[in-house]
Amino acid sequence: MRESLGTENDLAGISYGERGKGDISEVLFFRVREEPNGVQKTVRKAMNLVIKNNFLLKKKVFVKVNLISSEFVPGQCTSPLVLDGVLNELTKYECEVTLGDADLAAAHQCDKAAKVWGHKKLAEKYGATFINLSKDETVEVSIDGKVFKILDVPRSVFEADHIISLPVVKTHCLTGITCALKHFWGVVPRVRHQYHLVVEEAIADIVQMVRPKLAFSIVDGTIGMEGNGPRTGIPKICNTIIASKDPVAIDSAVATYMDLPIPENAKIAAKRGLGSLNYTLIGDEIKPDPFRPANPESQPIFRWEMAFRKSALKPLLFDTPIFGALSWIATRYNTFWYYKLEGKKYAKTVMQTWYGKELKNFVNA
Repeated sequence: MRESLGTENDLAGISYGERGKGDISEVLFFRVREEPNGVQKTVRKAMNLVIKNNFLLKKKVFVKVNLISSEFVPGQCTSPLVLDGVLNELTKYECEVTLGDADLAAAHQCDKAAKVWGHKKLAEKYGATFINLSKDETVEVSIDGKVFKILDVPRSVFEADHIISLPVVKTHCLTGITCALKHFWGVVPRVRHQYHLVVEEAIADIVQMVRPKLAFSIVDGTIGMEGNGPRTGIPKICNTIIASKDPVAIDSAVATYMDLPIPENAKIAAKRGLGSLNYTLIGDEIKPDPFRPANPESQPIFRWEMAFRKSALKPLLFDTPIFGALSWIATRYNTFWYYKLEGKKYAKTVMQTWYGKELKNFVNA
């Protein structure tokens, strides 16, 4: 496993690369100190800068976490250390907090993941409510999107005054990277797997819907994931927390940090006025730390799925009960082959670092 060693150019205070037109947004990059509660302290530091005028005071807040895996491989899901820092800071504002994520199309992992990763325990600790969005009542919302005209939105998201997003810095076999924008794919659990062929525009549609409620994103860059993410990649220790009110600016800055192309969904979102590809970096000096890119051709689940979706077999394989069998195969690959052969070894390596001492009080793996 590679730790963040950086390269030649400092990121702090520099705007560079193809950033498009528009206003310049601020993106906070902070280093995590390897000390007791170092992650939580850094998260609270970032939140103190993005929360102005007590606008969260006594509001309904939905905290969107990433719970993509019920197995514990650091870098897959939102770290409980990050969530602990966020929920602790929110107590100052007496918010009514709900937090959650959704099941995948091929797995019902969310509830188990919330236990394994310590999210349910943290919800109880801070008097928050955990919700599996796939089980939540939905509200039909009309949007003027390119792909979606109507979306069934979980009521917990619909009724929130503000949304706080906690994505993880990861590569992605479908979109190149997944960070602040792709993270919102999880707020429409009923339909998302059917739109992989138009995923970039679909993501922008979803962000267009949630953008008015988005207070800010606190990006978990403590341990990211490189290679064939978002679920079957390699953990990468990065020791960073990134924050901004602008999800487009975050993805633009994080892509540069990862030394990977800006995702197409970020460019589309910028053109729709949902954020800016221009940004100014504030905080600690952070150096680019190249991530190994995803290689969909070497990830059988993504390779086969995309090939079948583009073929004449699509109606048979994805619109009939056969999809259930395909989902079972995909789940077995992720939870058995990858986890048993690779994931457990990665987790063991991380738990031997400073992070292991911090995580052991939260994780139930």
